Amino acid sequence: MLAVGQKDKALACIQQALLIESRNPAFLAQKVYCLLALHRNSEANNLTQDLATLCDHSAALQDTLGNLYSLNKKQQLAQEAFTKAVALEPNNPHFSFNLALAHQSMGDLAEAEQAFNRSITLRPDDYEAWLHRSRLRKQNPDKNHIPELESLVASGISSPKGDVAVRYALAKEYEDIGKHSESFGHLCTGARIRRSHIEYSIKSDKNAMDTIIQQFSADFLQRTTKGYHSDEPIFIVGLPRTGTTLVERIISSHSSVYAAGELDNFSNQLSQQVSTLKLQKPTDRSQFISATTQVDYNALGKAYVESTRPQTGHTHRFIDKLPLNFLYCGLILRALPQAKIIHLTRHPMDVCYAIFKTLFQKAYPYSYDLQELGQYYLSYRKLMTHWHKLMPERIFDVSYEQLIQDQEGISRKMLDYCDLIWEADCLDFHNNTAPSTTASLAQIRRPLYSTSVGLWRNHQKQLQPLQDMFENAGMSL
Repeated sequence: MLAVGQKDKALACIQQALLIESRNPAFLAQKVYCLLALHRNSEANNLTQDLATLCDHSAALQDTLGNLYSLNKKQQLAQEAFTKAVALEPNNPHFSFNLALAHQSMGDLAEAEQAFNRSITLRPDDYEAWLHRSRLRKQNPDKNHIPELESLVASGISSPKGDVAVRYALAKEYEDIGKHSESFGHLCTGARIRRSHIEYSIKSDKNAMDTIIQQFSADFLQRTTKGYHSDEPIFIVGLPRTGTTLVERIISSHSSVYAAGELDNFSNQLSQQVSTLKLQKPTDRSQFISATTQVDYNALGKAYVESTRPQTGHTHRFIDKLPLNFLYCGLILRALPQAKIIHLTRHPMDVCYAIFKTLFQKAYPYSYDLQELGQYYLSYRKLMTHWHKLMPERIFDVSYEQLIQDQEGISRKMLDYCDLIWEADCLDFHNNTAPSTTASLAQIRRPLYSTSVGLWRNHQKQLQPLQDMFENAGMSL
């Protein structure tokens, strides 16, 4: 990933090229990519509109346009551009794949399945398409892709990435039809291959959370400056697969709330503020964490809110649903004392199993080994306990299981915590047409269901080491 200075240099080079060919679509597209990387979304949006006028007769340009719209969180326009690309070149599997992704983000799951079918027919070795297709709906014994997927495995898949995708697809489809042993077998194989290709140290993450606990103490609260007064942000935090997307959909169904998605703006602005300190450049995570206790919190809060514009400026409140922001709860409430933080909880075994069976794009490297997953969970739990003790009643816990059992009651409590007047539309979150690109994109299109509660018990024997780890830590399961 390019640093900010490198992104600025890249943008300057593109601007020089545009002085020579001001209407070159490829140059314009590269400029948009640079603007988006620099979080200059308003400029990117304006330039994308100019680029759109040059793309009508080119499938490749329509596909590029669709990618730019998608990056700028304009999924409806992305869908339209990808549709045009497929119409111009119907036999290009890449264009069909991108159209399928756009359909699934918009909740058009039947259309997404058709597009993935077309993409796979045109290019059978696009293993990512097989996985996406498996996730679109619950498979059943009479209608699934297990024979074809098993045939792919039997024939040999040379690409580790492709092998992993197929294994996770098989794990999902076998679980759907109740063949739990087969499901867990493929899941473990896929996770093992995935983990073998990741450079990761659980010790680093554990040390970072311990350092956060040490640095952000009661003394820290007493000596830090006041932050920026804005009541706009609602942060939804926790581990992945705890219901964060579900809660986002419920609250954003309110007329005064906009769902901004999983933003990395807070951590980016925090890094910017650290860079302004006259300190020796941090060489490791511990030094960086220590430096974050010395930033100007008013400036941090203001920079964060301004960095979300213009995306978040058209409603009274907005949601930032980046689960990893649980690491920054202390900083968030220093920088934005009027912000709301909703923390999702879920049964430890259920959430760890749900994480383990999900193939993430880039994040959560701890999720592919049960021992590392368990250690990470315990460190996360320790940190959240610290935040609650340090800032009592500032973070609102929501139990996934309680939300499933009492949707209206818990939804009313969440809105009350956020100082929002009750609106019945929040109960019909599954009718919310806003796009979603999370692992829950299919589930959130359905009313609440309880079948995900207790799923770990189908694999209790295989998950026994994880259970033992939690019980040895004093947790009651």
